[in-house]
Amino acid sequence: MNLTNAFTPRSRARRTATLPLGIDIGAARTRVALVELDNAGAPRLVAVAARPSGDDAAGAIVEAREELGSRERRCVLAVAAPDALLRTAAFPAMSSADRARAARFEAARFVSFPLEQASVRVVPADADRSVIGIARRTALESRTAAATRAGLRAVAVDDAAFALLRAFPSADAVVDVGETTTALVVRSEPLPSIKTFPLGGRAFTAAIVASLGLDEAAAEQRKRSIGMAGAGDYAREALVEQLASALIEHRASARAELRTIVLTGNGARLPGLADALERAVAIPVRLGAITDTSQSLPADVVRAASPDWALAYGLALWSCAA
Repeated sequence: MNLTNAFTPRSRARRTATLPLGIDIGAARTRVALVELDNAGAPRLVAVAARPSGDDAAGAIVEAREELGSRERRCVLAVAAPDALLRTAAFPAMSSADRARAARFEAARFVSFPLEQASVRVVPADADRSVIGIARRTALESRTAAATRAGLRAVAVDDAAFALLRAFPSADAVVDVGETTTALVVRSEPLPSIKTFPLGGRAFTAAIVASLGLDEAAAEQRKRSIGMAGAGDYAREALVEQLASALIEHRASARAELRTIVLTGNGARLPGLADALERAVAIPVRLGAITDTSQSLPADVVRAASPDWALAYGLALWSCAA
């Protein structure tokens, strides 16, 4: 049973040498991942190109694709909380049309925006339950429109949580530290557990500015080179505390033990963050690394860039999901 795409009808992609491009349209940067299948049918990362998103995501996609030198026109995009959420529901035996109407009624219980602004999809998970995918329509349309303007065809819009778990198949949980928010994704069935926190890399930079009186550029440089280093540590500690509380709560209620936590996203590179979280939860925490996936890129390059590339790479694997 495949539930990796909750927002668009799924059709099995034809297995060709090149997979659909994985496109991560971020607040600051847009990444495009090119992945191919080797002779054994295993996915191999060819390259990832990134450009500033600015006010023109389509232009960023065009420039990134030109850098990759790819003629692939299919792509997979992502949505994430707060623009998307996933829920399970149990429905009695009914037609697919009635199930779709029931799913919209159920979705109204969870969305924080008017239901008429939502796109709702329902997929049977097993004999008793269905998965409901809910996404803000404007978020879907803005991403697909950017792909269309870039000359691409979106074959799916996936939930970012699924893509992150695909990128790191051995991780029990993934912490994605973005520019303004951090997402905690814990592997579970039939749906991952997803929580978001309103802290990210921008908050770390602002804390350094407030503590030392530096301008933003200097604070950003300090953050990237030595981390907080005693300046604005409260921002990092606040995020660690929130993540630890959520992880401890999950451990208390879940059947499966958490053994490995992976950090990804550009904010995950903050020196000391992995160690601080590991001390707080007593679970091994490592910086995410895409491994054994590339025959054309040096291993150290892939390892160093993995936090920035992970979501785009996981999206490119969409058609390979079992």
